[in-house]
Formats: sequence, structure tokens, C-alpha cells
Amino acid sequence: MKIETLVEIGVEIRDVISSFIKNNEDYGEMLVQRPKDITRKMDMAAENALDTALLTRGLSARIISEELGDRIVGNHPDFMLVVDPIDGSTNATCGIPFFCTSLAYTDTTEIATFDDISMAVICDIQGNTYCAEKGKGAFLNEKQMIGKKRGTRPKPVVSVYSYGVPHVPEGLIELEKSIIVRALGSIALDMCFVADGTLDGIIDTRGLVSGYDIMASALILKESGGTLTDIKGKNLTNNVQVTGLSIAGTKNSELHEKIIRMLGVK
Repeated sequence: MKIETLVEIGVEIRDVISSFIKNNEDYGEMLVQRPKDITRKMDMAAENALDTALLTRGLSARIISEELGDRIVGNHPDFMLVVDPIDGSTNATCGIPFFCTSLAYTDTTEIATFDDISMAVICDIQGNTYCAEKGKGAFLNEKQMIGKKRGTRPKPVVSVYSYGVPHVPEGLIELEKSIIVRALGSIALDMCFVADGTLDGIIDTRGLVSGYDIMASALILKESGGTLTDIKGKNLTNNVQVTGLSIAGTKNSELHEKIIRMLGVK
């Protein structure tokens, strides 16, 4: 598959989501509730749009997704897609226009890791398309991201996710004194914002990040020149079906080193 085809598929899914939300008042209705997640009507519309996009192109794939798990579309899969049909679904349900479709591609159909992802596409609901191809850079709306900061800022602006769990790293409170904290509600888009210079970094200490959440955005951040590790500073070499991650990503290596040092997780 070429990156252009993956972009087309992502855009088609985004368009279906946008139309579904506009034309169905019950788009946020809950269908399945799991301990750590919820599947809504709009999620299933997005999954169906993915299947349609593949089958109409005569493509067969192994799909690993947030909503439907591990499945095969078509007959004999030629590649694997790691998919989050709607990352930021709570934002979508609340009418906050900050959510996206996330697609990560690998040629292998067996066990795959972060390093095996060779293409990534993220399409946000406002019409922006982020994409990356391993070794060829990262792009926003077909323009290569060179990572310049947007505007001046007195402190690094970092998206921090630490809520909803009983414990946070001891150093996080001290770290937050030296940064401007944001939490925008879509970890995939947050990482793209780090890639394009809108944010300086992202931290998630909750141990709740899964492979489908960040497989695509991880490649986009790395191809833009950024750094992504777990909060101990170790590279992510996990299987695509990994769960329970805590992560730290930045565009600036000095900021990343500071974050890891101040979090002090061992």
C-alpha cells in the first residue's frame, strides 16, 4: 500500500464520522461498556467505514482496533492496521471538536511492534491530515513538519494526563511548576501537536495508554524529529497490542531529559 491510499482511507473514515454526528442525534449512545472504555454508535460507524474503505479497494487486512479487537477484513490479509477509529470520543460526545481517526500500517500480519510500523495517518475532525512514512519524514496537510514552535511562550507547554488514578509520580507536581499544563483529550492528536510545534511535550503517567492509542502518532512524532519513551526513559519496543503504558514525548531532547529526570520513576 502507498501512503496516499492510507490517507484516502483515513479521510473517508473521518468524513463518515462527521456526517454520522451531524445526522444522528444519538451518535454518542453507548453500545458496550468495558472497565476502561466505552463503545458508542459513532465508533461502530467508523469501524464500518474502515471495512468499506478496504473492501471497495479489494484490500484484505488484519485489523487491531480499540472497538472490535483483533479481526480479519477480506480473505487473506496482506498487511496489518492498528486502528483507533475515534480517539477523543468523550470530546466528540460533548461536542468538543478535538478528536481524530488514527491508522498505523505494517507489512507484517503476525506479531508486530512499534518498530514495525512503516506508515501512519491521523485525520482530525477539523479537516487536518497528519501522516508519516518511516524514513521519509512527517507531514501536516502535505507540508513537511519542521517543528518550529508556534508563538512565544514563557514556559514549555505540555499536555499532562495524570487524573483518574490513585497515585502519580512524586516528581510530577514539582515538574508542573516549570511548565504550562494542558490536557486536550485526544492523546493521538496531542502527540501530533508536539510534532508540529503547537505543544512542547506530552506526558501520560496513568498506565492507561494502549498500542492502538499511539502507534500512528508515535511514528509521526519520531519522523518529525521528536522523542517518545515510557516515563522511565526506555524506548517503546512493545507489541502493537500492548496496554498499560505510561509515556513521555517531546520535540526537544533537553525537555525530554528534564521530564524523565524530574518524574524519577524507577
